[in-house]
Amino acid sequence: MPGERYDETEYPAGDAGYREEIQAKISRMERNQGLHLKKKQFDGRGGKIPSFDLFFMGLLIIAVLLSGFDLYRRIGIEWSHRIVGMAVEYRDIVLLSHQAGEPADAIFSRMKLCGVEGVMVQELTGKDLSAGFLPISYGSLATFRPMLRFAISLPLDRAAILVENSEPILEPIVDYLRIRMKSIVTLTIAEGTLIVMPAATDELADSGIIPDFSALAFAERVGTVALYRPTPASGVDGERTADSIRWLKSKYPSISCVVPAGQTVSGYPELAPIARTLKELNLPVGQAEFVRQIGISELYSGVKPLLLPMHSLVREELISRRFSREQIIERMVRAVHERSIRIVLFRPYDLYSVGKLAPFLEDMGKIKDALVSRAYRTGWPRPIPAFKASIGASLGLALVFLITLYSYARRYLNGYSSAMSKAELAAIIAGAAVLGLCLWKISAAAKLLGGAVTAILATEAALWALDRYKKPFHGLLAGLGITLGGGLVIAAFYGTSDSMLRLAPFSGVKLTLLLPPVLILAHDLKKRIHPESLIDIINRPPLWGELMLAGLLISAAVILTIRSDNASYVPGWEIRLRDFLERMLWIRPRTKEFLVGYPCLVICFVAEKRGWIPNYREIFRIGASIAFASAVNSFCHFHTILPLTVARVLSGWCLGIAMGFVVLALVEYMGGPIRRGVRELLD
Repeated sequence: MPGERYDETEYPAGDAGYREEIQAKISRMERNQGLHLKKKQFDGRGGKIPSFDLFFMGLLIIAVLLSGFDLYRRIGIEWSHRIVGMAVEYRDIVLLSHQAGEPADAIFSRMKLCGVEGVMVQELTGKDLSAGFLPISYGSLATFRPMLRFAISLPLDRAAILVENSEPILEPIVDYLRIRMKSIVTLTIAEGTLIVMPAATDELADSGIIPDFSALAFAERVGTVALYRPTPASGVDGERTADSIRWLKSKYPSISCVVPAGQTVSGYPELAPIARTLKELNLPVGQAEFVRQIGISELYSGVKPLLLPMHSLVREELISRRFSREQIIERMVRAVHERSIRIVLFRPYDLYSVGKLAPFLEDMGKIKDALVSRAYRTGWPRPIPAFKASIGASLGLALVFLITLYSYARRYLNGYSSAMSKAELAAIIAGAAVLGLCLWKISAAAKLLGGAVTAILATEAALWALDRYKKPFHGLLAGLGITLGGGLVIAAFYGTSDSMLRLAPFSGVKLTLLLPPVLILAHDLKKRIHPESLIDIINRPPLWGELMLAGLLISAAVILTIRSDNASYVPGWEIRLRDFLERMLWIRPRTKEFLVGYPCLVICFVAEKRGWIPNYREIFRIGASIAFASAVNSFCHFHTILPLTVARVLSGWCLGIAMGFVVLALVEYMGGPIRRGVRELLD
């Protein structure tokens, strides 16, 4: 019980060291484990005062209820937008048609049975036209000079297109170029119509000139959706680009999406006319993943929420990383299921020199079946509506922040008391009301608070779990409950349409991962949960074990910072492990949780109860905080559907606890001699 001391007369003089060890343990428990050493407190009328735990959990539940409308709306939008469009490039259809010896229309009919709903239509450059992508002749005016029967004053380096008068694409080409370029000259000759453009062939080699009209006609003929890819063109400003898109949409209604091509967005920097035209036409933009085009962010902001997240596998990546067919299928399905991708662009395998059609159709069918098994439908998707956080979610987030911050402050400054006064409760509620209004009205306040609220929430969840080492199952449930409750409130407030479309990225990811270990270390040193204070550690010579611990912590912090949101720094063994878990489990838990965080928490429970390595127990407490930081961070992936995030957190919790028991079993039954040797070395 709190305040008790062991009577020294109960032990013989030779047991002084044992008495001191027991006394030190009781002192630390009295100072820091208030959750288990509570005294019943009563008011002046003899009534029992509710514990701070009850107030904390009650306010957390109220915060979740305040966020209920936003959670319901977000889940409803996620569930109603589960249509996925699979697309192929028209040029790939032509290639497969030539190789298989089948008409392109017949091949596309087979693709449609496998879930394909769209055809990608390129805007052809000078190089494309020279390669014969259309039934026309392209070159400099000097190339066509022998065909002219009259003198002309135009420079011979001008780019020109010769189209036979019987070609049905002649009229669309002329009309489009008159809108697209400032001036063109049309000359009638015996071979057809010669269209002279106001630019040299060298200038237009990589510049968009005309759309692939054969692809547009194909999409109209087979009754499918066309995804138009405008390419930057020399001398073409934003107004002309917008006018050309408007004209194309009027002539080819099958155009249902625009996907800018090239290193810069067509019409840049004058993107306002393009965005305005797209919104007038209700024509969405394909939001390709991992694309760093100049001007693309401005275009996305101008047309939001008319965006359709899109994923494709780059041919160079396929070859360099040597993806198998199974890995490609898993990657496509994972992009849809975990990152809310709604357009999947699938390409034939360049690894195959012949026989591309059969595996291409087979794998598209597997992707469709995998998506259908996850309650998705193939078709043509529609953009999500625009929405922002409500006042209820703002108040809920403010309440979560203040109650977790106040709880940590009580621990750090005064020790964890079991009672909470009415004045404290009133102050927290009033503060939440004021802060909630600021979050609702001031976007900068919401952005600044993001990293702080996630970090302090993860810290409190970890401390609630760690403080209950005498009842480990209660601690595990408490930490999980706080993580889920606070995470749902964060997902409700920050999970707006802009966040779901990655237009307003969450700015506190690294703070969420790095601050909880620091806060827990500061708390443990201040409250002497670690046997020594910071001053004691500084004043005495360092130990080898401590140097190893410091190096391990610094290395872990650097690794977490570098690899956060950066898959290129993930080692190959972990990628293979992730792929294995993806195949074995419905949803893969995060590696930091089930391999590091929760096993450290389980080991910490046992180490506290058995008195193992007291001087080095802190590393397990810090390691345990990583699990809760990672779990809270999962709720900040707003492009992932919310039920999937909850399932990922739960799977990480379950698998991590199981992994912790496996480690304990190995230590208990197989690592006894090693454990004793390490303990002797460290102590």
